Amino acid sequence: MAKKEFAHLMKTMVVQSPPKGLYPEPRVWMEGKDMEGFNAHFSYGFIKKPVTLHPLEGMLVHPYDECLVFEGTDTKSILNLGAEVSVELGEEREEHTFKDPSVILVPKGLPHGPVTVKKLDRTIVHYSIGLAAAYKATAIAKPSRAAKTKGSKYSHLIKKMVTAVDPRADSSGMGYSSVIGRDGVMRPAEFGVGPGNGDQIVWLYGKDLEGFDVNFTWGFYSRCGKWHRGGEAHTHPEAEILCFLSLDPDHLEALGAELELGMGKDYERHIFNKPTVAICPAGFPHLPLITRWCDKPYGFIVVCLSGEHASPWVEA
Repeated sequence: MAKKEFAHLMKTMVVQSPPKGLYPEPRVWMEGKDMEGFNAHFSYGFIKKPVTLHPLEGMLVHPYDECLVFEGTDTKSILNLGAEVSVELGEEREEHTFKDPSVILVPKGLPHGPVTVKKLDRTIVHYSIGLAAAYKATAIAKPSRAAKTKGSKYSHLIKKMVTAVDPRADSSGMGYSSVIGRDGVMRPAEFGVGPGNGDQIVWLYGKDLEGFDVNFTWGFYSRCGKWHRGGEAHTHPEAEILCFLSLDPDHLEALGAELELGMGKDYERHIFNKPTVAICPAGFPHLPLITRWCDKPYGFIVVCLSGEHASPWVEA
């Protein structure tokens, strides 16, 4: 079999122990060195019981912006978290609690943590995006202040995971604006973007994320077929990763589906059936994307290193 030119851009997700003191158990952990120099790091895993994490004790400070995302696993309703989560922010240890799928925005230099998952109706997903190639943190012992505080100084850093896009506009060029419901959920498969596309998706952009230089998604997928009817390949001005992930809390390494992705101007085909990350450098043509078979729903996340998401179709 001939060696494929872009095989180095397709990586099986690595499940490993995260940095010491950050999480209580192994999870998907990928840094820039694992993703051909992509200028961010990514982690993904499940939370099955009440727990303290990020960090296990004390607080952390990072020299980069970070997103800590908490999502449910109810594939019938992407807006159902099924848990109660709290986080301490700032030297004040200002505590914020949420019960909806949410992202905690951590600007560089802000002391934060720990995160406490207080109640669980069902297993939830937690993924993180750090906007630097390598994980770095300075640990801070628990402040001398005896108690957590209440307040609203940092309330703007907790965002509900819903799509807040003007339905009259479509900056991507892919026609997604027409599939956003009033509930902030995108349903592209249902509305004809492509038969293999998402059942339910939420997508947040820089303007939703206090100006962070990133946009990202979370979605449930369970259907077979081509993801996009509108064209074959597209590009982005900035680098992005496409993350195909398990929704099985007991088998983080099992995707439950098989997909085919075109990479490069000649649509070089790559087929995979394990949790995988596809790395797409800036200006790199990719797609079409086809779900060949699907035994159970799986998760999909786009992480693009820009506050916007231009996706023009190209003649490959």
